[in-house]
Amino acid sequence: MEILVYKTLSEFDLEEWNGVVNDDSIFLHTDYIEAMIKSYDGGLEYRFVRFLDRGELVGVAALQITHFETADLSRNMKSGSLLGFFSRKISSGSNTLKYNVLICGNAFASGEHGFKFEAKISEAQTFSAILEAVDIIKEEDNDGDKKISACLLKDYYPESFKNTYMFVDEKYSEFLVDPNMIMPVRPEWNSFDDYLNSLTSKYRTKAKAAYKRAKEIDLQTMTAEDMENHREDFMKLYNQVHYKADFRIGTLNFDAFLNYRKTLGDRFLLKGLFLNGKLVAFMTGFKYDSMLDAHFVGIDYKHNYEYALYSRMLYEYIDEAIQRGVSKISFGRTAMEIKSTVGAFPVDLKIFIKHRSKTPNNLLRVLFSYVKPAEFDQRVPYKKTILQDMRTLI
Repeated sequence: MEILVYKTLSEFDLEEWNGVVNDDSIFLHTDYIEAMIKSYDGGLEYRFVRFLDRGELVGVAALQITHFETADLSRNMKSGSLLGFFSRKISSGSNTLKYNVLICGNAFASGEHGFKFEAKISEAQTFSAILEAVDIIKEEDNDGDKKISACLLKDYYPESFKNTYMFVDEKYSEFLVDPNMIMPVRPEWNSFDDYLNSLTSKYRTKAKAAYKRAKEIDLQTMTAEDMENHREDFMKLYNQVHYKADFRIGTLNFDAFLNYRKTLGDRFLLKGLFLNGKLVAFMTGFKYDSMLDAHFVGIDYKHNYEYALYSRMLYEYIDEAIQRGVSKISFGRTAMEIKSTVGAFPVDLKIFIKHRSKTPNNLLRVLFSYVKPAEFDQRVPYKKTILQDMRTLI
């Protein structure tokens, strides 16, 4: 298979690329990628890969170069006296791990969004080609401040686990991260009331209580002009949520959200929650194929409990999904328990990481062996008659 690497979108045919991507992932579509590129000045770079079989385009990949950063690995680890030593060795004495990382996947979304191949290419062929492409890019970006320190392959679902041994064979460290919370949207749900009627009385009462607490909240779709008018509050709300995360692989700026709004049209969901005219929360998402991907949210935590802001947003995602006729909602990897209370189920995710140097890579292997998915109580809000086949719809 011939592998061709590019640094800019202008170097290849965008229609041909999008023809391979189809509607399977908004994060590989060039409209999304262009919105991201316009948003950053050196803080995020892309490497584009075309895979050809006897001259025919059979696959594409969009890899990102950004920063891996975490302020406190111990929050996700079992206790151990060597962890601090390992962390300091990898991060050159800093309390924060941070270095240039090449990501096959999307730094800002959960799921397998790094590449798309034609169906005739087997998964084993796909993974082999991706590994080769990563090596090519790593060698090309081998100088100066942007030298790639590590490669991250993310996020692989259980159906891919049978072939991810190929990454381990290439000395990548393998670990489970917090699961993606996926919620099936039943085909017979034509309204939010249909969803509510599928819940037990306890969870219907919880939903109605959240709406009652949020009755003073004005929830509205935000235009680009609305965003500009609330720019400062928007980013304050984003940062309040973003910097609570244990792991941060890149940070979105205001221009990214603004460009999504301007470029992606109805494929991008953005709603603001206003209290007496002031923006106190927002929710974003992407619609593609049969999926509504719940993206970043912003919350003023001072008002969260009193007005049930987060719960209200979760129910709004469900309402939107029903209206848009999708079959699944990807709720992402945070706040697993509360997401389970509205009907989402955990789906395992694996990540693979490899440092370019042998000694740090061995330390990474030990360090990440302590990383464990967060524990939480899985709630089941559905009636028994509904629950029987909900998991089969994931």
